[in-house]
Amino acid sequence: MIITNKEKNNDVKTMIGFILIFYFVWTIKELWLIDYIYSYGEIISPLIEALVKGVVWIFPTWLYIKYYLHNKPFDYLRMNVNVIKGLFWGVMLSLLVAFYFTFQTYFINQQSFQFSLSLDDYLNSFIMAGIAEEIVFRGFILQELNKRLAFWKANIITALLFLVVHYPIWIYNDIIFQFGSHLYVFLLGLLFGFVYKKTGSLWAVILLHAVHNFFVTII
Repeated sequence: MIITNKEKNNDVKTMIGFILIFYFVWTIKELWLIDYIYSYGEIISPLIEALVKGVVWIFPTWLYIKYYLHNKPFDYLRMNVNVIKGLFWGVMLSLLVAFYFTFQTYFINQQSFQFSLSLDDYLNSFIMAGIAEEIVFRGFILQELNKRLAFWKANIITALLFLVVHYPIWIYNDIIFQFGSHLYVFLLGLLFGFVYKKTGSLWAVILLHAVHNFFVTII
């Protein structure tokens, strides 16, 4: 029992250390390296940004799962189970998101979508955001917390961490004091966690996250 408790404590400390290093590195990137990354033009800069996000978000998480947790990353992240179910619910929920934003934009706000998007929008706001952020938060952090806590507690903590990871770029863009955004992103994180739990597939939240970001961008 003592050995088991020590192992659990070591696992918790290791995970906390991993998350702190991740936040530290990403904060440096968002606050101090972002101008440098986006100084290479409209084509090269988005590719560098996608590469950096892959290196900071996906690659370390993949290594942690494979070599520290001794699991196959695809299995652990639920990227090769319930695939059809996950895609089905991802599409269905994405259609609801599309309906909501369409109704709000055209009928409530009397506006229209702006479809002139850049490569950076497609590559980083939609694709990489959906994949990288869901791998880290729902695929990894939520599952690790849910090993030790009830799901609702794990989901709340994960949603808070998901909110906080947006702070560096909000500080950079001087929108950190738009408090409605804090509540919105937190609730969005809760929703993504709930969908992940119910579908048992990371693809559902990857798709839903990407589609949500698409509509937020074209408003």
